[in-house]
Amino acid sequence: MRTPTASSAPCPACRQALHHLVLEGHYAKSVEVDLCTGCHLVWFDAFESVRLSGLGWVQLLRAMVLQPSSRAALPRSLSCVRCRDPLSAVRNQTRFGHTAALECRQGHGQLQTFTLLLAERGLLRQVLPSDRSALAQEGRALQCLQCGAGDHAPDATQCVYCQSPLLMVDVPRLASALLVRHGDALQLPPGANPLAMACRGCGQPLDPTAEVRCPRCDHALVWSDWHSVRPLLDAVEPLLRAQQPRQAKPWGTRLKEQQGDHRATQFHRWLRHANLVSARDEGGQRDLRVSLLDWRSWLRLAVLGVVFWLFFK
Repeated sequence: MRTPTASSAPCPACRQALHHLVLEGHYAKSVEVDLCTGCHLVWFDAFESVRLSGLGWVQLLRAMVLQPSSRAALPRSLSCVRCRDPLSAVRNQTRFGHTAALECRQGHGQLQTFTLLLAERGLLRQVLPSDRSALAQEGRALQCLQCGAGDHAPDATQCVYCQSPLLMVDVPRLASALLVRHGDALQLPPGANPLAMACRGCGQPLDPTAEVRCPRCDHALVWSDWHSVRPLLDAVEPLLRAQQPRQAKPWGTRLKEQQGDHRATQFHRWLRHANLVSARDEGGQRDLRVSLLDWRSWLRLAVLGVVFWLFFK
Protein backbone atom coordinates (compact mmCIF):
# COMPACT_ATOMS: atom_id res chain seq x y z
CA MET A 1 0.00 0.00 0.00
CA ARG A 2 1.28 3.43 -0.87
CA THR A 3 1.70 5.98 1.87
CA PRO A 4 -1.57 7.88 2.37
CA THR A 5 -1.40 11.29 0.74
CA ALA A 6 -3.66 14.26 1.13
CA SER A 7 -6.36 14.38 -1.52
CA SER A 8 -7.44 17.56 -3.23
CA ALA A 9 -11.04 16.81 -2.30
CA PRO A 10 -12.25 17.81 1.16
CA CYS A 11 -14.23 15.56 3.46
CA PRO A 12 -17.95 16.28 3.02
CA ALA A 13 -18.41 16.19 6.80
CA CYS A 14 -15.49 18.08 8.39
CA ARG A 15 -14.10 19.77 5.22
CA GLN A 16 -10.59 18.52 6.00
CA ALA A 17 -8.47 17.08 3.19
CA LEU A 18 -9.14 13.41 2.49
CA HIS A 19 -6.31 10.88 2.55
CA HIS A 20 -5.87 9.10 -0.77
CA LEU A 21 -5.07 5.37 -0.70
CA VAL A 22 -4.19 3.02 -3.55
CA LEU A 23 -5.21 -0.50 -2.58
CA GLU A 24 -4.77 -3.83 -4.29
CA GLY A 25 -7.77 -5.24 -6.12
CA HIS A 26 -8.34 -8.65 -7.62
CA TYR A 27 -5.72 -9.86 -10.13
CA ALA A 28 -3.24 -7.17 -8.95
CA LYS A 29 -5.37 -4.27 -10.17
CA SER A 30 -5.47 -1.02 -8.20
CA VAL A 31 -8.46 0.41 -6.36
CA GLU A 32 -8.29 4.04 -5.25
CA VAL A 33 -10.20 5.26 -2.20
CA ASP A 34 -10.34 8.43 -0.13
CA LEU A 35 -10.37 8.19 3.64
CA CYS A 36 -11.29 10.71 6.32
CA THR A 37 -9.43 9.73 9.45
CA GLY A 38 -11.32 12.18 11.67
CA CYS A 39 -14.88 11.28 10.69
CA HIS A 40 -14.16 7.59 9.93
CA LEU A 41 -15.62 7.87 6.44
CA VAL A 42 -14.48 6.14 3.27
CA TRP A 43 -15.26 7.18 -0.31
CA PHE A 44 -15.19 4.66 -3.18
CA ASP A 45 -15.34 5.81 -6.78
CA ALA A 46 -17.86 3.85 -8.84
CA PHE A 47 -18.58 1.39 -6.00
CA GLU A 48 -15.20 -0.37 -6.15
CA SER A 49 -15.27 -1.92 -2.67
CA VAL A 50 -16.28 -5.27 -4.17
CA ARG A 51 -13.03 -5.33 -6.18
CA LEU A 52 -10.69 -5.36 -3.20
CA SER A 53 -8.51 -8.43 -2.77
CA GLY A 54 -7.60 -9.86 0.60
CA LEU A 55 -4.43 -7.78 0.66
CA GLY A 56 -6.48 -4.72 -0.28
CA TRP A 57 -8.73 -5.30 2.73
CA VAL A 58 -5.66 -5.72 4.93
CA GLN A 59 -4.33 -2.40 3.68
CA LEU A 60 -7.66 -0.64 4.23
CA LEU A 61 -8.16 -2.15 7.69
CA ARG A 62 -4.69 -1.08 8.73
CA ALA A 63 -5.46 2.48 7.70
CA MET A 64 -8.73 2.33 9.64
CA VAL A 65 -7.34 0.62 12.75
CA LEU A 66 -4.44 3.05 13.11
CA GLN A 67 -6.74 6.06 13.24
CA PRO A 68 -7.73 7.58 16.59
CA SER A 69 -11.32 7.23 17.70
CA SER A 70 -13.60 10.15 16.90
CA ARG A 71 -16.93 10.97 18.49
CA ALA A 72 -17.83 13.74 16.08
CA ALA A 73 -21.44 13.65 14.94
CA LEU A 74 -21.93 13.62 11.18
CA PRO A 75 -24.04 16.41 9.63
CA ARG A 76 -27.43 15.51 8.24
CA SER A 77 -26.60 16.62 4.69
CA LEU A 78 -23.43 15.53 2.88
CA SER A 79 -22.26 16.31 -0.64
CA CYS A 80 -20.45 14.33 -3.31
CA VAL A 81 -16.67 14.39 -3.13
CA ARG A 82 -16.41 14.92 -6.91
CA CYS A 83 -19.34 17.08 -8.06
CA ARG A 84 -20.50 18.59 -4.73
CA ASP A 85 -24.12 17.58 -5.39
CA PRO A 86 -26.09 16.37 -2.36
CA LEU A 87 -25.73 12.65 -1.68
CA SER A 88 -28.81 10.45 -1.59
CA ALA A 89 -29.37 7.93 1.19
CA VAL A 90 -29.99 4.44 -0.16
CA ARG A 91 -30.70 1.12 1.48
CA ASN A 92 -29.60 -2.05 -0.23
CA GLN A 93 -30.28 -5.71 0.40
CA THR A 94 -27.24 -7.96 0.33
CA ARG A 95 -26.85 -11.61 1.19
CA PHE A 96 -25.66 -10.46 4.61
CA GLY A 97 -28.77 -8.34 5.31
CA HIS A 98 -29.78 -4.70 4.93
CA THR A 99 -27.14 -2.02 4.49
CA ALA A 100 -27.09 1.73 3.93
CA ALA A 101 -24.90 4.18 2.06
CA LEU A 102 -24.83 7.68 0.60
CA GLU A 103 -24.59 7.61 -3.18
CA CYS A 104 -23.94 10.32 -5.75
CA ARG A 105 -26.85 10.83 -8.13
CA GLN A 106 -24.37 11.27 -10.98
CA GLY A 107 -22.81 7.86 -10.29
CA HIS A 108 -19.47 9.18 -9.06
CA GLY A 109 -19.34 6.82 -6.08
CA GLN A 110 -20.56 6.24 -2.58
CA LEU A 111 -19.73 7.37 0.94
CA GLN A 112 -19.92 5.04 3.93
CA THR A 113 -18.79 4.91 7.49
CA PHE A 114 -16.24 2.29 8.47
CA THR A 115 -18.83 0.11 10.18
CA LEU A 116 -21.38 0.27 7.34
CA LEU A 117 -18.71 -0.64 4.79
CA LEU A 118 -17.69 -3.74 6.75
CA ALA A 119 -21.28 -4.66 7.57
CA GLU A 120 -22.12 -4.54 3.86
CA ARG A 121 -19.47 -7.17 3.22
CA GLY A 122 -20.73 -9.34 6.11
CA LEU A 123 -17.66 -8.72 8.28
CA LEU A 124 -19.66 -7.47 11.29
CA ARG A 125 -22.49 -9.06 13.25
CA GLN A 126 -24.91 -8.28 16.04
CA VAL A 127 -23.88 -8.50 19.69
CA LEU A 128 -25.05 -11.73 21.35
CA PRO A 129 -25.67 -12.33 25.08
CA SER A 130 -22.69 -14.70 25.09
CA ASP A 131 -20.52 -11.85 23.80
CA ARG A 132 -21.55 -9.60 26.65
CA SER A 133 -20.82 -12.38 29.16
CA ALA A 134 -17.38 -13.00 27.66
CA LEU A 135 -16.53 -9.29 27.77
CA ALA A 136 -17.62 -9.13 31.41
CA GLN A 137 -15.39 -12.10 32.27
CA GLU A 138 -12.44 -10.45 30.54
CA GLY A 139 -13.11 -7.12 32.23
CA ARG A 140 -13.52 -5.32 28.91
CA ALA A 141 -16.19 -2.83 27.87
CA LEU A 142 -18.35 -3.13 24.78
CA GLN A 143 -16.92 -0.53 22.42
CA CYS A 144 -18.48 1.18 19.43
CA LEU A 145 -16.58 0.20 16.31
CA GLN A 146 -17.43 3.52 14.66
CA CYS A 147 -16.35 6.06 17.28
CA GLY A 148 -14.58 3.94 19.92
CA ALA A 149 -16.84 4.89 22.83
CA GLY A 150 -16.88 2.25 25.56
CA ASP A 151 -19.07 3.62 28.34
CA HIS A 152 -22.33 1.90 27.40
CA ALA A 153 -24.97 0.21 29.49
CA PRO A 154 -24.64 -3.60 29.68
CA ASP A 155 -27.73 -4.08 27.50
CA ALA A 156 -27.15 -1.14 25.12
CA THR A 157 -27.70 -1.74 21.40
CA GLN A 158 -26.82 1.74 20.12
CA CYS A 159 -23.88 4.06 20.74
CA VAL A 160 -24.77 7.03 22.94
CA TYR A 161 -22.32 9.30 21.10
CA CYS A 162 -22.58 8.61 17.35
CA GLN A 163 -25.92 6.73 17.40
CA SER A 164 -24.38 3.85 15.44
CA PRO A 165 -25.55 0.31 16.19
CA LEU A 166 -23.20 -1.64 18.46
CA LEU A 167 -21.70 -4.47 16.43
CA MET A 168 -19.03 -7.12 16.76
CA VAL A 169 -16.36 -8.26 14.32
CA ASP A 170 -17.43 -11.53 12.67
CA VAL A 171 -14.06 -13.23 13.07
CA PRO A 172 -14.52 -16.27 10.76
CA ARG A 173 -15.95 -14.18 7.93
CA LEU A 174 -13.24 -11.56 8.27
CA ALA A 175 -10.48 -14.17 8.25
CA SER A 176 -12.00 -15.90 5.21
CA ALA A 177 -12.40 -12.59 3.35
CA LEU A 178 -8.74 -11.74 3.92
CA LEU A 179 -7.40 -15.10 2.71
CA VAL A 180 -7.97 -14.32 -0.99
CA ARG A 181 -5.48 -12.94 -3.50
CA HIS A 182 -5.14 -13.08 -7.29
CA GLY A 183 -8.63 -14.56 -7.42
CA ASP A 184 -7.56 -17.65 -5.45
CA ALA A 185 -8.15 -18.66 -1.86
CA LEU A 186 -4.97 -18.75 0.19
CA GLN A 187 -3.73 -22.24 1.02
CA LEU A 188 -2.33 -22.24 4.55
CA PRO A 189 0.98 -24.09 4.97
CA PRO A 190 0.78 -27.51 6.63
CA GLY A 191 1.59 -27.88 10.27
CA ALA A 192 0.92 -25.29 12.94
CA ASN A 193 -1.77 -22.78 12.02
CA PRO A 194 -0.03 -19.40 11.51
CA LEU A 195 -3.33 -17.61 12.21
CA ALA A 196 -3.97 -19.25 15.60
CA MET A 197 -5.18 -16.83 18.27
CA ALA A 198 -4.97 -17.51 22.01
CA CYS A 199 -8.27 -17.89 23.85
CA ARG A 200 -8.69 -15.07 26.36
CA GLY A 201 -10.23 -17.51 28.79
CA CYS A 202 -7.64 -20.29 29.01
CA GLY A 203 -4.98 -19.58 26.36
CA GLN A 204 -5.98 -22.45 24.06
CA PRO A 205 -4.97 -21.74 20.40
CA LEU A 206 -8.05 -21.06 18.27
CA ASP A 207 -8.47 -21.09 14.51
CA PRO A 208 -10.10 -17.73 13.64
CA THR A 209 -11.33 -19.06 10.29
CA ALA A 210 -13.58 -21.70 11.88
CA GLU A 211 -13.83 -21.46 15.68
CA VAL A 212 -15.98 -18.92 17.52
CA ARG A 213 -15.81 -20.63 20.93
CA CYS A 214 -12.98 -22.31 22.78
CA PRO A 215 -13.36 -26.13 22.75
CA ARG A 216 -11.66 -26.34 26.16
CA CYS A 217 -13.38 -23.65 28.28
CA ASP A 218 -16.29 -22.65 25.99
CA HIS A 219 -15.20 -19.02 26.13
CA ALA A 220 -16.52 -16.95 23.21
CA LEU A 221 -14.10 -15.39 20.74
CA VAL A 222 -15.13 -11.73 20.99
CA TRP A 223 -13.63 -8.84 19.02
CA SER A 224 -15.40 -5.63 19.97
CA ASP A 225 -12.60 -3.17 19.12
CA TRP A 226 -10.19 -2.61 16.25
CA HIS A 227 -7.12 -3.39 18.34
CA SER A 228 -8.19 -7.05 18.37
CA VAL A 229 -7.94 -7.13 14.58
CA ARG A 230 -4.26 -6.14 14.46
CA PRO A 231 -2.78 -9.60 15.27
CA LEU A 232 -4.83 -11.15 12.47
CA LEU A 233 -3.64 -8.52 9.98
CA ASP A 234 -0.03 -9.08 11.06
CA ALA A 235 -0.37 -12.85 10.54
CA VAL A 236 -2.24 -12.72 7.23
CA GLU A 237 -0.26 -10.04 5.37
CA PRO A 238 3.05 -11.95 4.91
CA LEU A 239 1.13 -15.03 3.75
CA LEU A 240 -0.75 -12.98 1.17
CA ARG A 241 2.37 -11.27 -0.11
CA ALA A 242 4.07 -14.64 -0.53
CA GLN A 243 1.25 -15.99 -2.71
CA GLN A 244 2.11 -15.76 -6.40
CA PRO A 245 -0.49 -15.61 -9.18
CA ARG A 246 -1.14 -18.67 -11.26
CA GLN A 247 0.99 -18.82 -14.38
CA ALA A 248 -0.75 -19.33 -17.71
CA LYS A 249 0.12 -22.51 -19.60
CA PRO A 250 2.18 -22.07 -22.77
CA TRP A 251 0.15 -21.86 -25.96
CA GLY A 252 -0.67 -25.26 -27.39
CA THR A 253 0.01 -27.20 -24.18
CA ARG A 254 -3.52 -28.57 -24.01
CA LEU A 255 -3.40 -29.74 -27.64
CA LYS A 256 -0.10 -31.50 -27.03
CA GLU A 257 -1.55 -33.25 -23.97
CA GLN A 258 -4.52 -34.50 -26.02
CA GLN A 259 -2.41 -35.69 -28.96
CA GLY A 260 -2.91 -39.44 -29.51
CA ASP A 261 -5.85 -39.62 -27.07
CA HIS A 262 -8.94 -41.01 -28.87
CA ARG A 263 -11.17 -39.53 -26.16
CA ALA A 264 -10.31 -36.03 -27.38
CA THR A 265 -11.78 -36.64 -30.85
CA GLN A 266 -15.13 -35.30 -31.94
CA PHE A 267 -16.30 -38.81 -32.90
CA HIS A 268 -15.67 -40.13 -29.39
CA ARG A 269 -17.51 -37.16 -27.90
CA TRP A 270 -20.47 -37.97 -30.19
CA LEU A 271 -20.46 -41.61 -29.06
CA ARG A 272 -20.37 -40.48 -25.43
CA HIS A 273 -23.23 -38.05 -26.05
CA ALA A 274 -25.24 -40.91 -27.59
CA ASN A 275 -24.47 -43.07 -24.53
CA LEU A 276 -22.61 -45.57 -26.70
CA VAL A 277 -19.46 -45.01 -24.66
CA SER A 278 -19.30 -44.33 -20.93
CA ALA A 279 -18.04 -40.91 -19.87
CA ARG A 280 -15.67 -42.67 -17.45
CA ASP A 281 -14.40 -45.08 -20.12
CA GLU A 282 -10.63 -45.28 -20.17
CA GLY A 283 -10.11 -47.78 -22.96
CA GLY A 284 -13.29 -47.26 -24.95
CA GLN A 285 -13.40 -50.66 -26.67
CA ARG A 286 -14.81 -52.76 -23.85
CA ASP A 287 -17.66 -50.32 -23.08
CA LEU A 288 -18.40 -49.94 -26.78
CA ARG A 289 -18.91 -53.71 -27.25
CA VAL A 290 -21.16 -53.87 -24.21
CA SER A 291 -23.20 -50.94 -25.53
CA LEU A 292 -23.64 -52.58 -28.96
CA LEU A 293 -25.30 -55.56 -27.27
CA ASP A 294 -27.78 -53.24 -25.54
CA TRP A 295 -31.12 -52.99 -27.42
CA ARG A 296 -31.48 -49.35 -26.31
CA SER A 297 -28.36 -48.43 -28.27
CA TRP A 298 -29.83 -49.99 -31.44
CA LEU A 299 -33.12 -48.19 -30.79
CA ARG A 300 -31.32 -44.84 -30.60
CA LEU A 301 -29.56 -45.57 -33.88
CA ALA A 302 -32.84 -46.57 -35.51
CA VAL A 303 -34.54 -43.39 -34.38
CA LEU A 304 -31.58 -41.38 -35.61
CA GLY A 305 -31.73 -43.16 -38.99
CA VAL A 306 -35.46 -42.44 -39.36
CA VAL A 307 -34.85 -38.77 -38.61
CA PHE A 308 -32.14 -38.56 -41.24
CA TRP A 309 -34.35 -40.39 -43.78
CA LEU A 310 -37.27 -38.03 -43.19
CA PHE A 311 -35.01 -35.02 -43.44
CA PHE A 312 -33.25 -35.98 -46.71
CA LYS A 313 -36.05 -37.78 -48.61
